Amino acid sequence: MQNKTIKVLEVCARLNIGGAQKVAANIGRYAPENIDIWYLVFGSDVGEYEAPLIEMGHHIVHMPLQSHQPFFRQLCKFIKRESFDVVHCHTMYSCGIFMLAARLCGVRGRICHSHTSKDEAPQTLRRVLYKRLMRALTRLFATDYLACGQEAGNELYGERFFRRHGQIIKNGIETHKYAFDEAARGEIRASYGVSDAFVIGHVGHYVSVKNQSFLIDLFPELLRRRPDCVLLLFGEGEDREKLQAQIRRLNLQKHVRLMGNVNNVDRVLSALDTFVFPSLYEGTPLALIEAQANGLPCIISDQIPDDACLTDLILRCSLSEPNTWIRSILAASRPGDPRKYQYRIEQLYGSVEQSLHTLYRLFYQIAK
Repeated sequence: MQNKTIKVLEVCARLNIGGAQKVAANIGRYAPENIDIWYLVFGSDVGEYEAPLIEMGHHIVHMPLQSHQPFFRQLCKFIKRESFDVVHCHTMYSCGIFMLAARLCGVRGRICHSHTSKDEAPQTLRRVLYKRLMRALTRLFATDYLACGQEAGNELYGERFFRRHGQIIKNGIETHKYAFDEAARGEIRASYGVSDAFVIGHVGHYVSVKNQSFLIDLFPELLRRRPDCVLLLFGEGEDREKLQAQIRRLNLQKHVRLMGNVNNVDRVLSALDTFVFPSLYEGTPLALIEAQANGLPCIISDQIPDDACLTDLILRCSLSEPNTWIRSILAASRPGDPRKYQYRIEQLYGSVEQSLHTLYRLFYQIAK
């Protein structure tokens, strides 16, 4: 069966830099030759992962967002025309729509994949009813129920249902890439002009759930206690202007920088002295796993799921106790042998190759 070509549609809202998007992109990057990967993304914006995937020979289809009925008709027409063996959906609460469309079009494998443990949208009555409908459609029409962790599975499918029918597939990371690199540390710090600074770093979209504003609010006091502090915020998103205004209001332009998206996070992590992650909630954040693989001390919020806390590098702090954050950040230091954490993460969490092998095996089983 593994000699037969299997045609798989990966449904993701975007292919820009991010945790769930990186998982979807890695599926194409590591796919065996007999798994034909297509991507369906919404709107016309081109994400950072698209060009490399196209270069590898994968197909990316942009579908314009429009009202429900025209979108659903266009979706069904596309799925039926391409005769996919598997539709694998990463869009959380809208997964039910794609599972229904795939079922109506006779797709044999209909896989949902949950990547977060909480809904960041306001919980209006309309939103609650919508989520209930999507959960019902997902349970009814999907064939497989995946999640990056237990809490993410509970959120999309319901705890009892997921424990009975679901499967956890850890995202996995390229641990060899994220191991501490002394040469990269020196080069990156020099290029950013922070060679002699105490460098605090964060990786995440500029959105409210990532809570970067909390870190910025801490910084005047951090600077008072340690004037050589610098905060580098890597990512992009809708809150950029709001964060920039907050930085200007607190007169922190020389000390807090919005770095945007970068394509060398593996090297950037080696340049940091500590990693901060004050999210209001998460699924299983890849950025935190990668930071641990790099041997970075990680100061995180107490809202992060346990399954992302894999090493003694983790220190949880309550978001209601800013002084604890300040003391913890200032006390942080890299361990004597940071490279050992590469192997620790690989043992506890798994490599991207191991995780994707499990997923590809599921594709093969479905296509039998």
